[in-house]
Amino acid sequence: MGRLSPTDVVLSPTTTPNTWQLRVDTRHPVLFDHPVDHAPGMLLAEAARQAAIAATGTTTPLIPTEIHSTYDHYVELDTPCHIHARPLPTTTPHHHVDITATQNGKEMFHTTLTTTPLP
Repeated sequence: MGRLSPTDVVLSPTTTPNTWQLRVDTRHPVLFDHPVDHAPGMLLAEAARQAAIAATGTTTPLIPTEIHSTYDHYVELDTPCHIHARPLPTTTPHHHVDITATQNGKEMFHTTLTTTPLP
């Protein structure tokens, strides 16, 4: 998922294709740089980035080049949150992926992420 250290991976596999459970490690020095009672937006953005890379199924390194996000509700730390990725059709070398985060059956976050292969 584009990370060298396992502590930087924020997705845990599930039995559903292109769906992961959000890994919340409040000890992470960057994603949790101060005490909070909900998942920080940076954690959700990183989850979207990792999900987009995983969902494309490419072995070519990808870099995010565009992101459009809405944060509709706070993602609570004590309840599982699932990240769902749906690659969108494309005719270019760019990958477009629609990603949502759900918690208790409710959409919490939505983003469309565009990635570009590294040269």
